[in-house]
Amino acid sequence: MTLRREVARYHTVVHTLVRRTGRSDIRIYVLYVLTGEGGAPQAMQQLVEYVIEHGRTRSLAWQRDLARAVGLLVDFLHANVALFRSDPNRPQVLAAFGDALVSGTIDLGGSDPSGLYWEPKSVSRAKVILNAVTAFSDWLVNRYDTTALNPWRSAAVAEQIAYWRRFEKRGTHALLSHTMNRSDHVGAAKRVRTVQILRKTAVAHGSPPKTFPGTAMVDLITKGFALPGKDLALPWYERINVRDAMITILLHGGGLRQSEPFHLYVTDVAVDPLAPNRAMVRLFHPEQGVAPPDFLDPMTKKRLHGDREIYLRTKWQLEPRTLLHGRFHAGWKDLQLTDQSEKYALVHWFPGFWGEVFLFLFRIYITQNRSRRYAHPYLFVSHKDTVAGDPYTIDSFRQAHAKAVRRIGFAVGKDLGTTPHGHRHAYGQSLVSAGIDQKVVQYALHHKAIESQAPYTVPAPGAIDSVLGVAESRLRQSVSWNHEAFGEND
Repeated sequence: MTLRREVARYHTVVHTLVRRTGRSDIRIYVLYVLTGEGGAPQAMQQLVEYVIEHGRTRSLAWQRDLARAVGLLVDFLHANVALFRSDPNRPQVLAAFGDALVSGTIDLGGSDPSGLYWEPKSVSRAKVILNAVTAFSDWLVNRYDTTALNPWRSAAVAEQIAYWRRFEKRGTHALLSHTMNRSDHVGAAKRVRTVQILRKTAVAHGSPPKTFPGTAMVDLITKGFALPGKDLALPWYERINVRDAMITILLHGGGLRQSEPFHLYVTDVAVDPLAPNRAMVRLFHPEQGVAPPDFLDPMTKKRLHGDREIYLRTKWQLEPRTLLHGRFHAGWKDLQLTDQSEKYALVHWFPGFWGEVFLFLFRIYITQNRSRRYAHPYLFVSHKDTVAGDPYTIDSFRQAHAKAVRRIGFAVGKDLGTTPHGHRHAYGQSLVSAGIDQKVVQYALHHKAIESQAPYTVPAPGAIDSVLGVAESRLRQSVSWNHEAFGEND
């Protein structure tokens, strides 16, 4: 669930340390309601309980976005309290909230009696917000016997038909489709939520992903990441920021997401036993992945068995970066793992020479840039004086990547494919262009579902025209067809 930042009027969301009697303290995102009368902000205690109850099954991003969604409802209720005081019908209030999300609160004249000044949100975002509020309301009903904001109602015939269409679609693609029994879903098909986001969305077949141009990669590595003041007579690898080049190669030649390299330990890179000139990179789950070989008993020096969360806390007094808040945070998407017992995904280089370049730079980086004395196991570290030796941050890399892109004459933009994620798109598109089987593409990109790589398989307009041109040539050869018949001499 993702939400863009919203302007809050009657609430604020703060990452807060919550103390719990008899249990360890926990940091979570807390929604504070502003009274507007000079009083202290009040934490929404029920939402705190709701988040804690979900425990570690949900990410920090989910906590933050849930608090923001409920905060938007708080703002809406405060701004419109006079309208709903006489008719506090909860579903009608929530329906008005949903309309405000989709349509915005600003009239054609540019005024807004509510004072919220919300711009219209997309249908998909409005659904995310409404679903978050509905789930919280359901929890309140079960826990405190409150009145539901969005109760169930009997589904109309058209709504039941729509449910079964979705059921059939899920069944077609589900791994355990043979276990999906229609009789188990009869009850669910007969009920729907009272309040829904009903505006119909325009559906497109998809557009090709914006990819970083592969022809510019050499310039990006050797010129974009060039260090200022270096003698041009030096070899290219002595004139560049090796760390940023390595991360970019992981994205472009290994297909990683931009957050994933920031979970790598030094020990996660080795020489590929099947290709000694190429690096073997294993991307471990930041919390559940098996601890590295240096997790030793201080007394017996025997290797301890445990996951990376235990390893970080025991040896380094650190938390996994997925659990951190602030600049050191790095996200993790639920990807397809290569090894389920040790919980890692293997990086698959394409073309393979990127694995050779990475290993070459890795050896330079380890011997010249990455000290063994740092108080953490992470591979990539900061070099600036004030933070030297700290784990490298995603924001810092984004800034370095943007500067490198501009140095070689490109504008920076997601729609141009010149942001870090454009490299992963380029990786996926190159696999498809090479005619690699979709199942192999799925595993190379570490997608759990084959549908996830659909954006990478959408052909570019130029590719469509090229295929149609070849087909037209075949048609001309096999069919007696003369386009000149539509000329002026008719």
